[in-house]
Amino acid sequence: MGVRSSKLSQFIGARGAKRLKFPPPVAPRGYVPVCVGVDGDTRRFMVHTKLLGHAEFLELLYRSAEEYGFCNDGVLRIPYEAKDFEEYWMIKRSKPKIYKVEPV
Repeated sequence: MGVRSSKLSQFIGARGAKRLKFPPPVAPRGYVPVCVGVDGDTRRFMVHTKLLGHAEFLELLYRSAEEYGFCNDGVLRIPYEAKDFEEYWMIKRSKPKIYKVEPV
């Protein structure tokens, strides 16, 4: 069960800001929570499910499977520099929606 898309506008603001001000209690419908980072610098993102089939994003998922295995419990973790992920996927490829979740 996810949050309706009208609720997503409340989370991200009326102008479509790319940062969530607070972590939603559940992932909005059509989004997957993802933790990206290595060596203690981990950041949380909400990734749209359409992006999961993208060839470049699949490479990150394969890297995650190699690092953590396919039976990883909990949130999806991707071993990639959080800063680089944020720059590339949020700024350069803004068409697929990714939102950064700010810590509380």
